[in-house]
Amino acid sequence: MEKNVGGTDRTIRITVGLVLVVTMIATIAFGDPLGEPTQGIVAAVLLLVAFVLLGTAGAEKCPANRALGRNTYDERSPEDRP
Repeated sequence: MEKNVGGTDRTIRITVGLVLVVTMIATIAFGDPLGEPTQGIVAAVLLLVAFVLLGTAGAEKCPANRALGRNTYDERSPEDRP
């Protein structure tokens, strides 16, 4: 699969992924009111989504972008970009 994640798309994925990791940590630390099974489920889902976002940002490849026909990756060298 060719690269299809770049620029602002990649920055947003990294930012949201890191925010979700922090939210997951806060859920584990302060999520007692949620109850025992709910707290773990919420934390696991947050971590899974964060992992997907950070993984697709790092690899610069996203199956969802490919399925939707989106490509935000700029193949030009940094010197040639405006």
